[in-house]
Amino acid sequence: MNIGEVLLRRKLLLIGSFILTSGKTSPYYIDLRRFPSFPEFSDVVSDAIEKVKGVDFDFVVGIATGGVPLASYLACRLGKPMGYVRVEKKGHGTDKLVEAEVADRKVLLVDDVATTGGSLERAIMEVKRSGAKSVHALVIVDREEGSAERLEKIGVKLMPVYRISDILRSISDKLSEGEKALILDYLGGTK
Repeated sequence: MNIGEVLLRRKLLLIGSFILTSGKTSPYYIDLRRFPSFPEFSDVVSDAIEKVKGVDFDFVVGIATGGVPLASYLACRLGKPMGYVRVEKKGHGTDKLVEAEVADRKVLLVDDVATTGGSLERAIMEVKRSGAKSVHALVIVDREEGSAERLEKIGVKLMPVYRISDILRSISDKLSEGEKALILDYLGGTK
């Protein structure tokens, strides 16, 4: 499976001008929230399982909302318990951010896309505050804009199933010269 072609065909990778959570303007956007709607998602789950072979974890935690579907699939396929981290507190009920019993557990934290690593870092800190012994981080796509370096500073290795540079390289023949130039210029400015 060529993940880049799948993302383009399913309109999960869009080329244009997009404002990211970080406030930056990007010439491409990856929206993986709808990915579980398509049969190719099972290939992503299989690739993710290959990626975490040899990683010592006993609990899967998804980051709401994008990381929850992959976390669910992984937990079911691997026979591990699963929970999730909210983006923000509800303001009622137990008012927890971590909806999982992670105390003394080795956690695999899962998200869909990593850009700067801010969401991942916040989730890692919440999971650690909830008593996790260790945390590993897995994402479907690393946009390669500093997330790996940010997590390394707090002692967590980022494990991307796919890297945006590889994805974009795999579809370069599907892009116009103008689109390629915009993306190359953007990628050159993010590293």
